[in-house]
Amino acid sequence: MTVSNGSLLGMPSRYAARRVEVPPVSTEGYADAVRAEMTRGSYLTVLPASEDSLIALGGGLTHLIDKVKLHEGAERVGIPTPPSRTFSGRMETLAAGSELEYPVVVKPAIRRSSAVFVRRREDLASALTVDGPTVVQRFMNEGLRAASGVIWRGRLVAAVHERWLRIWPDRCGLACAAETVAPDLDLEKRLVELMRGYEGIFCAQLAGPYLFDLNLRVYSSHPLAVAAGVNLVALSCDLLRGQRVEDTPQRPRTGAFYRWLEGDVRRVLVAVRRGDLAPRAALEALRPRRSAAHSTESLRDPGPLLSRLLLAASRAPHKLVRPRSGR
Repeated sequence: MTVSNGSLLGMPSRYAARRVEVPPVSTEGYADAVRAEMTRGSYLTVLPASEDSLIALGGGLTHLIDKVKLHEGAERVGIPTPPSRTFSGRMETLAAGSELEYPVVVKPAIRRSSAVFVRRREDLASALTVDGPTVVQRFMNEGLRAASGVIWRGRLVAAVHERWLRIWPDRCGLACAAETVAPDLDLEKRLVELMRGYEGIFCAQLAGPYLFDLNLRVYSSHPLAVAAGVNLVALSCDLLRGQRVEDTPQRPRTGAFYRWLEGDVRRVLVAVRRGDLAPRAALEALRPRRSAAHSTESLRDPGPLLSRLLLAASRAPHKLVRPRSGR
């Protein structure tokens, strides 16, 4: 497990054999440090856990990482993408602000910062925190779902489909409550065509039929796949070791439930404060689920949870002293 110097997310999982200090992923030394570590040990592969890490380590995946090229490729294989516009940088995006149909989602073409929900034109400037090619998409929050799996030598060897019940942050966020559902076989065929030439783990994120993102790395709700009977990380590693590929894709049981507890509690509390959710419905949403998969919350493996708590505590003083707005 690699950790940057001074990171508060560095308390390792019990499943991590050792902790390796590397420079921050944003520096040139990061990739060199990871590759140097690979030469020192009997490692099978590197599994990026963030978009920044994936980009830094390279691999010729620009056509799937760059959202402009991704959308072009998706349309070619018959997967629709949200209505969007592409701009060369911050100034061009701002100049077109009056032409956009709000609300929208603003994101870098190649991820350097998170996607931002923009309700009105006046909020556009604050959303453009990084200059460079930018994609502005129509905001869609209906039918959020994901299709993840493993592709190996042009074949889909495992597939997990999940329906997102709630996300956090609540408009542009990660799944904080989700459940496995029956497969979308037509989508699977088109995803294999889209990712032709790629091998490994993937997670495609959609709003209804519209593909809005594709992650080629370990993703946040992977514990759901494991709990439902398909460990995508383990399968990917087994294939690299030379394990035989089954004739049909591995599939999970449907109805398995996943919760990112921190995110789900915050999401439900926001919904209650806004009046979108009644207190009784909030309690039902947060009731414990037997055999639920969880994110970093585990009493058997407390390291990641303690890291999250330390990070939250470090940010709390800044929030407490933040001046109030004039409204």
